[in-house]
Amino acid sequence: MKTPLVSVVVPCYKHEKFLARSLGSVAAQTYPHLEVIINDDCSPDGSVAEITRIIASPHWQNRFAKRTKFFCFEKNQGAYNSINYGVQQATGQIVTILNSDDVYHPERIERMVQAMTRENSEFAFTGVRYIDAEDQDVTKTNPRAKRYCQEQKNITRFPSVGFACLTFNMGISSGNFAFTKSLYERVGAFKHYLHCHDWDFLLRCLIQTEPCFIPEALYDYRFHGTNSFETLHQEGVDESAELLRNYFELVNAGWSLNSLAPSALNWPSFYHVFVHWYNLRPFQPQHHLIAA
Repeated sequence: MKTPLVSVVVPCYKHEKFLARSLGSVAAQTYPHLEVIINDDCSPDGSVAEITRIIASPHWQNRFAKRTKFFCFEKNQGAYNSINYGVQQATGQIVTILNSDDVYHPERIERMVQAMTRENSEFAFTGVRYIDAEDQDVTKTNPRAKRYCQEQKNITRFPSVGFACLTFNMGISSGNFAFTKSLYERVGAFKHYLHCHDWDFLLRCLIQTEPCFIPEALYDYRFHGTNSFETLHQEGVDESAELLRNYFELVNAGWSLNSLAPSALNWPSFYHVFVHWYNLRPFQPQHHLIAA
């Protein structure tokens, strides 16, 4: 997997203002073997016209020519359906996602492919820089951004990346994911969670492969008023509880192919200490609660 084709899936909804920066960051990638799949989810603004303008430009055509697919949905499908449709159209061995208001670091894909190859991992994510609607860096000033940065810094405190991912959505966003198409086909599509489809997908992948974390901030996540993060409420809490229960049920039933995945089978001593310390016992299958 030295130079595989990478499919960049860009689900778009109502981000006309940010598309030039977002798609421009794809065109600026140092990794040469890319295809781009853009889905507009029935945006009510001028997103379709802006995408059409960008991908028709000489700069875009010189880079991608026949390796761009653009789909316009007649009805709004929701983020998870838009992502799934894009992944299903992908022909690359590796798939990455870019939220249409976010930005890639120029070396992002190249660095991720190198790390996945080196670590023999089918899933990777990176550190994140946080920006506002005007492209200003708010990583050190926005309270939520500071918390997310600290959570990612804490990853090294755990015996595996997987343990860290059970305490928080360390991937931050589906736009920060890179995974093999084969892994997606094995774990299944992104599910119909409004707030936590990304975390759920990460945990299902964790059962199959140990995630590879690149600490450098190679993804710019944009904070603005329409982010799902900005509107997270009780529904998100309920979704989090459900996906944690699903993970523990699968992994403790012996379904894990990842020998580092947090489970009573893989980590007979540390696992129970971890579950107690992070108050995860309510999400455990009943028979494991008794055994613990």
